[in-house]
Order: sequence, then C-alpha cells, then structure tokens
Amino acid sequence: MMWGEQARHEDAERLLQEALKGREAKLGPQHPNTIRSLKQLVTLYESWGKPDEAANWRVRLPSAGAP
Repeated sequence: MMWGEQARHEDAERLLQEALKGREAKLGPQHPNTIRSLKQLVTLYESWGKPDEAANWRVRLPSAGAP
C-alpha cells in the first residue's frame, strides 16, 4: 500500500469514528444512520486489509432479527 492510500484510510477512519460517535450520542445505536456509519467503518477496515478491526466493529451491528 502506498503512503497516500494509508493516509486516506487513516483520514476516513478518523472521520467515520467521529460520525459514528456523534450519531450514537444524538440518534442512538439503533438508528438507521448510526447503523449506516457503523457499516461504513466495517467496510473501510475490510478494504484496508484489517479484518480483525472489521470484526471488532461488526459485532456492534444489530442482529437481523432485532427491531
């Protein structure tokens, strides 16, 4: 991975974590926008080649049967 790619991933990570934190605080963990941010963070880690990080965030996703 080139340095530029690394920097973009790090910037995206920071921004997505900030967005997720804000949405959880304002909207709650079950709100569709909060869940969308969480999914985006999982996708980032998967594309970044960090499957363990992706798995750590994926467990926070609500189960399919949850309201």
